[in-house]
Amino acid sequence: MSIEFIRERSFQNKGLNFAAKEWGRSGYPPVIALHGWLDNANTFDCLLPHMENLHVIALDLAGHGRSDFRSQDSGYDIWHDIGDVMAVADQMGWEQFGLIGHSRGAIICGLVAGTFPERISQVAMIDGYMPLPEDGHNTAKHIARAIYENKRYGAASPTGFQGYDRAVQARVNGFVPLQLEAATILAERGVIESEGLFYWRNDQRLKAASMVKFGVDQLKSFLSAIIAPTVLIQAENSAFSPDKAQAEALTWVPHMQIKKLAGSHHLHLEEGAAEVAKALQPLFR
Repeated sequence: MSIEFIRERSFQNKGLNFAAKEWGRSGYPPVIALHGWLDNANTFDCLLPHMENLHVIALDLAGHGRSDFRSQDSGYDIWHDIGDVMAVADQMGWEQFGLIGHSRGAIICGLVAGTFPERISQVAMIDGYMPLPEDGHNTAKHIARAIYENKRYGAASPTGFQGYDRAVQARVNGFVPLQLEAATILAERGVIESEGLFYWRNDQRLKAASMVKFGVDQLKSFLSAIIAPTVLIQAENSAFSPDKAQAEALTWVPHMQIKKLAGSHHLHLEEGAAEVAKALQPLFR
């Protein structure tokens, strides 16, 4: 049975409200889907209709889409997302569940699956695997940069566009280029109007460096702990091809299958959606 969008959902964790889209029906294998940096839950709108027999919560992560921003005394270090994902699973009553993630969302999937391996049944990563490791001797400089950038972006206002179409076009021509249809899908959930201008609703602090980044040993401790069957989809035309050190890290996850598919970084939201679904469906049977 093909998955259909059912309804909007909301979840709470540590005083924050998290918006989400529910796909499929209760009784099918449960899955939490996590979008990439500055995207939102609509990133799976093209992929999920090509999949079958799943019950999916596609989450707007903190600071993205329709979810709350983190407080000023908090931030967007990626380990915060681990607790948010587990809170959603607990509120759904899911003792075990699968994960689908794209880009930053794929990285979060790996961290969640390594932190709570007994609770994760499958892991699907789409053009994302792990954050860039930080050498220990750079820690002080990195924290200084993070403090500066969090102050800078915390005081910054999002860019306002004179029309909705201009906001969409800005994403088409963004840091990671998107096809117009894909940008339009994200904009439906991510663009808001205020006083005659249109804005992408993301916390500007998401653009700042994390306060602390994991080193190689720490990342290996997460990924080598994963026991769930895992599939990594790599886009042939990705802007984020792994370097030699990262390629070696692909051996850390036991039994991981790597599949290369035609397309760019957002292949699951563009023409490659059906092929990505075809590659991932066996993982969830």
